[in-house]
Amino acid sequence: MPTVEELVYNMILFLFLPLWILCGGFDYWCHRKTKIEENSGVKESVQHCLMGIQVGVPMFMIIYLEMTVLVLMLCLGFFIWHEITAHRDLVYAEGQRKITVWEQHLHGYLGTIPFFLLTLVIAYNWPIFLDLVQFKWAGSMSIGFRDDPVGPDNYMKWYASFMLIWAVVPYTEELIRCLRYAKKLK
Repeated sequence: MPTVEELVYNMILFLFLPLWILCGGFDYWCHRKTKIEENSGVKESVQHCLMGIQVGVPMFMIIYLEMTVLVLMLCLGFFIWHEITAHRDLVYAEGQRKITVWEQHLHGYLGTIPFFLLTLVIAYNWPIFLDLVQFKWAGSMSIGFRDDPVGPDNYMKWYASFMLIWAVVPYTEELIRCLRYAKKLK
């Protein structure tokens, strides 16, 4: 029988991270279907790329870096920045193009999965979180690589490939498509 710690660990790696990427991929499909390049265009597409970075960077930090107060602070900062960008993105897009029910549903997941990931990471690293909120930062404001990255030996190869196919390539294509359309209009 797995421990709660093992279950949380596996939920992060094999449920929430892949689910976030899948939702992002389907969200891209919704943008393509509404011809984002012809309405909200480059401005919205750049925000999508930025949001991917805002969740991707902390994810890689959690996998490769030792968890310290500084790393947790950076993850919290990226999360807040992501939420601000997501809000601005929706406010902008709402007046520019039709946001379907499916896309709204995906946005629900895209907004909550990073929150769930962050809370699970906090639960998994509870003593460090307590140090953060109690201002016990001495000796924990460093950044260093883990001796063993999180996940099975091939996890990052698998996940990076999955992310490339479902997120990086589609959103890069979206941005290029929007840039080309904008250039064509000039």
